[in-house]
Amino acid sequence: MSKSDFLQFNHVAIGVVIGLIVPVTAMHFILSYYSNFTLQFLIDNPMFSGILDDLKGCLFINLGIFFLFYWLKKDKSARGVVFATFLYGALYLYYMFFM
Repeated sequence: MSKSDFLQFNHVAIGVVIGLIVPVTAMHFILSYYSNFTLQFLIDNPMFSGILDDLKGCLFINLGIFFLFYWLKKDKSARGVVFATFLYGALYLYYMFFM
């Protein structure tokens, strides 16, 4: 966990941050372009999961980010993107079964 790894974008924290921010941003743009809903509306109304099933595809963006980091030999950042994807998976399972 050296400073040079962080500056070269080869750090787990960079992968986690990018893996968490990019899908939410994509979901925001998809919702604003295709419907009148907002992210806050989906959080407040958990029974309205029809759109959420379609928006799971936003996590495929993380797959592209993972392969980009892997291709650039930034293995620690790629590991962070995978961790962020697992966090989203756990959040989705909690949302579907307990809300």
